[in-house]
Order: sequence, then structure tokens, then C-alpha cells
Amino acid sequence: MAERAFLVIGGAGYVGARLAERLARTGATTVTGRRRSPERDRWLATGGGRIQWATYAAPADKLPAESRYEAVFNLATPSAAEAAAQPEVARQQALATVEAALGLLASGKARRLIHFSTFHVYGAPAPEAPRRRYGEDDAPTPTHPYGIIHAACEARLAEAGLPGIVIVRPTNFIGAPAHGDLGPQWRLIFLDLCRQAVERRALTLLTDGLAYRDFLPLTSGLEALERLLAAAQPPPRCHLAMGCAKSLRDLAQRIQRVARQRLGWTVTLAVGDRADAFRRPFEVEIDRLRALGWQPPAEAALDAEIVATLERFAQTI
Repeated sequence: MAERAFLVIGGAGYVGARLAERLARTGATTVTGRRRSPERDRWLATGGGRIQWATYAAPADKLPAESRYEAVFNLATPSAAEAAAQPEVARQQALATVEAALGLLASGKARRLIHFSTFHVYGAPAPEAPRRRYGEDDAPTPTHPYGIIHAACEARLAEAGLPGIVIVRPTNFIGAPAHGDLGPQWRLIFLDLCRQAVERRALTLLTDGLAYRDFLPLTSGLEALERLLAAAQPPPRCHLAMGCAKSLRDLAQRIQRVARQRLGWTVTLAVGDRADAFRRPFEVEIDRLRALGWQPPAEAALDAEIVATLERFAQTI
């Protein structure tokens, strides 16, 4: 029997690289990216040949189709900054990649397509009407070009009507990166705070830290994706979330505490006065993953991801 094969479009980034490492345990894995670098090459070399590289920059290049893939994972969407700077260019690029992935599914080159959308398809709620719960059947209500582009990709996938499509809407991951070349993803709040803790022994939030976000340990998120991959009939759409939001200040204070208790570091915290969206706690429905046997982890899993990230940064920064 031929070995299983996987394709991770956008697999050189923060989540994609960790996903590729996980998939490579059970099958040959190809990742695509827009550029190579010495850091990414070192990461590929540690995979023992189990992770292969293919350059892909939509819409000019075609996705590799040498294998029949057990699953294609699409994480290749423009960043929030790229979407804000050039919304139409970013939209066309994202949709071109979706079309290429759909082509693999329609031609029988892929058994399943797992597309990464984002929680940002819901947009920031109005201050006078904060949302308390986000359901998995709730329609997108994007307010930022980033969310608008993702909602357009979801609409195209729904329009295609092909069996084997799964759309996941992740919230915010917490976990150590596979390598150090993450580009603009270094500005993600969790990674930025951990770098500050290592480099300066001080955390600075530019906002007042009283906005809420749902934070999911990355290892648990990868386990959830394995459940989707193994399911005979996965849901067409689901949230990838912890289920319950915490404030940014809570996250910063947790990093402080973990650094002190586990690593013996004294880390200070300063907050700004700027307000951010999502000013009230909220819940994120995760019933569809629960139905597949997945459960959100205990709070201790957040601490384990934080200490692993701090230790990794301490070794490399």
C-alpha cells in the first residue's frame, strides 16, 4: 500500500510548519511557500526528508499534483496587513489559491480539502451590542478586509459544492514556532509577548489589555485537525477554539507567572491606554469537534505551551 501523502499550502508559516511536522509522522508531506530562506532550509533538513518544499505564489504557479493526497490543507491567505494595504490584490491571490486547491479535489488528486478560514470573518462587534456567543452556523459579518477576504473564500468553497471540503475557523493559537522565519507573523500577540519576555524581561501592551480573545494551545489544535482528518464524515465547517475568551492582560500576566515559576525570571508588565475591540467576554461554540471526540484542554496546557515557547526563544534569540 502506498504511503499517505499530504499537501500543506502555506505550510512554511507559524501554524503550517507545526502542522507539517505532525503530518510527516504518518505520511510524506509537501509544503508550499512563497520564498525559501536559510532558517526554513534548516527546518526542512531536520525533517529527515519527510517534509518536501514546493514554491508556490498564486496566481502564477500551479500547486504540485504529483501525488494523490490524503488531504490538502490550505493556509495560504494574505496577512491582515497585506489585506489592509491592497484589498483587491489580496482577495484575488486568496481566491486563486482556493481555485487551485479545488482543482486538486475535483480532479481526484485529493481526498479531502481542509481550508483555514479565521474567526475574524465575524468582525468586531458594535460596542453597544457585544456578542456573547459565536455559533458554528453563524453567517460571516466581516468588518476588516482580512475578514472580508476570508469570507469570500468560504463563499467560493460553498459554491463549489464538492464533497470532502472542511472549513475551519481558528481563533488564536498559543505555541512555539517550528522555526524562526515567520515574517509578519512575529507580530502575533502571543509570539510578540514571549519575545519581549526573553529579550527584555519586560512586557508592554500597547492597548489597555482589556480586550478579549480566545486562545487555543497549538498542540490541541493539531490534535483537533487529526480528528477531522480521520472522521468518516467530518463537518463542513467548525470552529477551532478553546471555547472561552480571556483578556489580553490575562494572557500577559500568565506569561509573567509562568516565566517566574518555571524559569525563575522576573518579568515586568506595562499596559497602554488604547482600547481594542471585543471588550466583553464571549464563548465560541465547538460542538462539532466535541462530537468527533475532541475536548478542549485543561488550563495547564496553556502554561505548558508558554514555557515551551519561552525556552525555545531563549535558545535562539
